[in-house]
Amino acid sequence: MIATTRRMLLGATLAAPSLAMPGPVRAQEVRAQEARAQEAWPQRAVTLVVPFAPGGPVDNVARPVAEGLRRALGQTVIVENRAGAGGLVGTRIVAAARPDGYSMLVGSPGPLIIAPAAGAADSPDPLQALAPVALIADSPQILAVTNALPATDLASFVALAKARPGALNLGSAGIGTTPHLAMELLAQLAGIQMEHVPYRGTGAALPDLIGGKIDALFGDISALLPLLEAGSVRALAITADARSPLAPAIPTTAELGFPALVVRNFQALLAPAGTPDAILQRMAAALAEALGDSQVAAALARIGSQPARSGPAHLAHYLAAERATWEPVIRRIGLRLN
Repeated sequence: MIATTRRMLLGATLAAPSLAMPGPVRAQEVRAQEARAQEAWPQRAVTLVVPFAPGGPVDNVARPVAEGLRRALGQTVIVENRAGAGGLVGTRIVAAARPDGYSMLVGSPGPLIIAPAAGAADSPDPLQALAPVALIADSPQILAVTNALPATDLASFVALAKARPGALNLGSAGIGTTPHLAMELLAQLAGIQMEHVPYRGTGAALPDLIGGKIDALFGDISALLPLLEAGSVRALAITADARSPLAPAIPTTAELGFPALVVRNFQALLAPAGTPDAILQRMAAALAEALGDSQVAAALARIGSQPARSGPAHLAHYLAAERATWEPVIRRIGLRLN
């Protein structure tokens, strides 16, 4: 019986040598395996989660970028649309994913900046739940007015609003959107009052701007540029600190005396918190390579987006600056998202 027991114990020991391995040795081996996996990343397809429906601004940026990343990484890069709750559904999915670099988020102001500041339920804090990889691109807003409005520049627009408090109607893409907050920021900086008229997207508001049912709106350069070129509406300013190469004749808010009125729609790449830094840096480098691809750059230019030069540290600073800009505005107007 004793001999049998000894043989059983010896067999168990030989069958599971790792059990006899000292704790520090096991930990060292695990770390070595993780390091090898990080060096070899990616070994399979990478998924970019777009938290909106296909065909929207974020999706339109993600798809050419995914193709550029495929060439840069030498692996398949899949765009997966996970829409819902203004982008929060897809954002939560990535925040809860394994931090191994195979699921990343194409983020934008709504779910990353506006929703957390407006107290949306279950909205992950982008500074805590997600790790910044790099800024992909951003695009300014244009303040455009109906041709019938007697305002030819930003100064005369502000003067008109001061002379007629609350009389000017500004449309927007909807409550809590970037165009809406741009209007609120202008009102705060200029000391004016305007009536907000929310629509279900900028496209829905444009016919009323052309027809004079609303006086003005802030909108993406890609949506407004065709109307400006056709003379259907008039541009007063672009919300940037440098003129856009797509519309170099439009003066910036910075040069017109409103340097704080810099409003950008952006797309950024983020990973689940805890993703190894080596993977974040590798993906940031691949993104920089993809954005330098002439085909990708041309696709972004067609939708008014300017490729960024970025990385994890830059994106972290960028998001913090966006939060510092919009949190006071959101608090002041009492915006709450459910």
